[in-house]
Amino acid sequence: MNNKIDISITTPRRIGQFATVALLLMLAYLPAAQAAKSHSLTVGATLNGSTWEGDNGPGKSDFESDSGGQFAVSINYRVDKFYTGLNLQGGTYEFDSDAPSLYTSEGNLTSRDDEIEHSDFDLLVGYYFWSNVSLFLDFKATHSEWDNTGYEQAFYGLGFGVSAFHPVNDKWLLFGSFGFVNGDIDDDDGSSSHGDGTSTALVGGAVYLLDKSNTLNFGIKLRNYEFDFDDGNEQEYSLNGLFFGYNHSFNFK
Repeated sequence: MNNKIDISITTPRRIGQFATVALLLMLAYLPAAQAAKSHSLTVGATLNGSTWEGDNGPGKSDFESDSGGQFAVSINYRVDKFYTGLNLQGGTYEFDSDAPSLYTSEGNLTSRDDEIEHSDFDLLVGYYFWSNVSLFLDFKATHSEWDNTGYEQAFYGLGFGVSAFHPVNDKWLLFGSFGFVNGDIDDDDGSSSHGDGTSTALVGGAVYLLDKSNTLNFGIKLRNYEFDFDDGNEQEYSLNGLFFGYNHSFNFK
């Protein structure tokens, strides 16, 4: 495939808008933070060894990446029971045979022997309704770009989820979360949606406390996407794998 599909990039702008919302939320927390008993800022980095696999719809080709993974950075701010966070992760996946097909607003193309860059952006706003359990809203945007054609696809939407943790002892705790997002698909040209989809994420793992400010975390992350396009095509895929990360917290009194 030598033809390039000319698509202007709007996902970075959308991510910038989400980041602006997050900054405003953090600023809104400042008066409460000054009166709160405690508040903290946590930054982290994570390596995700995920595989991209799925199918291009009933009766069509299956696909599985031959190599790939993602690197993630995050920042979270908590004031007592309230918190907000930003998470950005991305990486490149190589497909030596069948790859995810391109279902675009201008037509459809099959894909083979391709590289795809994929990124996920999440803005979370949550509240601990119970001591170890929280509910959160998730503003999500994903972006995928096929190397052979230059085609770019975006998925964005709003969802919700639940997270929890359980201390095992002074050094270890277990954690988990589940989230669901419903949203729209577009060609990243900002014109109009040409489909809708859902995204789910299930995360489970453990945290080891090096000291009161530094932690290591590891576990498994299971992400699934189901897309229904306006022309009747369907696509489903998952990005599943193990992760390992490091967090540093700035604790304020």
